[in-house]
Amino acid sequence: MTKIVRTPTRAEGGITPDEKRRMDEHATWWIANAMSTEPVDPDLLIPAIKRLYAVAGLKEPRVVVVPSPLVMAFASGFAAAIWYERKKGIATDDATDDATDDATDDATYVATYVATRDATRVATDDATDDATRDATYDATRDATRDATDDATDDATRVAKQMVRLAKEFGSERYKFYLACAARWSVMYQGGNMWSAWDCYLTAARDILGLRLPEHEKYAAWEDCAKLGGFRVVHEEFCIVSDRPEILKVDDENRPHNETGPSHRWRDGWSLYHWHGVRVPGEWIENRASLTPQIALAQENTEVRRAACEILGWSKILRELDGKTLDTDADPEIGELIRVNLPDNGPQNFLRVLCGTGREFAIPVPNTMKTALAANAWTYGIEDDFTNFKPEVRT
Repeated sequence: MTKIVRTPTRAEGGITPDEKRRMDEHATWWIANAMSTEPVDPDLLIPAIKRLYAVAGLKEPRVVVVPSPLVMAFASGFAAAIWYERKKGIATDDATDDATDDATDDATYVATYVATRDATRVATDDATDDATRDATYDATRDATRDATDDATDDATRVAKQMVRLAKEFGSERYKFYLACAARWSVMYQGGNMWSAWDCYLTAARDILGLRLPEHEKYAAWEDCAKLGGFRVVHEEFCIVSDRPEILKVDDENRPHNETGPSHRWRDGWSLYHWHGVRVPGEWIENRASLTPQIALAQENTEVRRAACEILGWSKILRELDGKTLDTDADPEIGELIRVNLPDNGPQNFLRVLCGTGREFAIPVPNTMKTALAANAWTYGIEDDFTNFKPEVRT
């Protein structure tokens, strides 16, 4: 049996059942931190940001808390451009460089990770990684990553549109400012939405008992992860986004809300997702704006699928030239139909009347031969379904 070793500088031999239990609880806390919708407290966050700069050997920045990542993107890009103009002498491409981001990473987060990895032998490190970082990342990945990606996409798209206007009106200075805004992400750090890494690093310290020299500096990064959202770090300033006021996910932790935004910040900037797929807000807020024609015309197959699900497959089927494969005498067992979906090919659907009188269409495997078999499949019955009777659905 491998010997469990725990010293302030070494952890090896795997993890114990008690450590695994504590790591699960630890991961739950960091998952909640990543998904938090509590407004940030500037009185706590701003000193933490200044400590982060100090341990990285950087001068104290001006710290500004803004209501959303989109505001952060434009404000940081414009501010970087202004500082470039003041200093000149710096290459234009460096106006939004990531030198400060690298400095804070190397002094705190990256340095602590490297030290933790080196202090834990493979079995212990892998077990700790699985119980903390991977668990937290899996639970928060889509909801946090999509917020970052969509902020980048929105800021870049708007900035590029404005650059085109700047070209049209001949303002090179305006064009430069917007180009910097479009590159905001080279200076960004994830704050509370990078909780997966912090879960791993703090578990090695708090549960495995490591006490490494790097932990002293890392404490500033940890505080920033607990106290604030996304941030942009620049040698002169740090702009930090508030946390969202709404963050909704489905049972698989994908961003999702059937009645409103999946993410909304306090200035109103919102993102809309359907089971992890970003969709136009009007499809959710104003269902009448989405028609079968619009749904089926979407070039992106995932967006098209989401549109069809939002609208309801029963409405989509009416627009397609489907072939009836089997019809049961009981409308609650339904009708088995095959249609050709654009780009996806043949797909079987069960069109059924539920106990409330509403019509539904449900995608079922193409191996289904009868409506009864397809209906039984929706209940997880695939073998002996000859005496199957659907439940009354309300």
